[in-house]
Amino acid sequence: MIRAIIIFLVSILLISSPVRAAETNAADISGEWIGTWTSLNSPTYNGVIEMYINNEGNNVDGISVIGNTKCFPERVFKGNLSGKYNNFIEFKLAPVENPEDSFAENWGAINRSRNAISVVYSFDKPNSECYGDVGTMFISKIQPYSSIQGITKK
Repeated sequence: MIRAIIIFLVSILLISSPVRAAETNAADISGEWIGTWTSLNSPTYNGVIEMYINNEGNNVDGISVIGNTKCFPERVFKGNLSGKYNNFIEFKLAPVENPEDSFAENWGAINRSRNAISVVYSFDKPNSECYGDVGTMFISKIQPYSSIQGITKK
């Protein structure tokens, strides 16, 4: 747990950009996001993540698909934004089949441009195959101009 807190604090420092006036009306983070995850218990255990985030006010929810995991590759999540500029995110993951039965908690910081999130996760449900695992996720919002290998995503 100490490692997760340290990684979270370092992530906040890394995401913070040099002095720039913060916006008082935080932009909506709804949309499609992609990124990577890495377990801190076994750094060679990692994969990709794709999320669709719905954001209404301070509430967030959505679906995610995680690559290279034995613990519920398809997930739903629900949580909230907080902080002076809604630049912190907290959400719980649950299996699609049982959205009220959460198995992991996530805490993250959103950058000022609202297009990147650094997250620390912790599997806290004793009967989960991944119980006790903690790690990080770095995800970016897909932009209209995003392209991978010459293919433009719209």
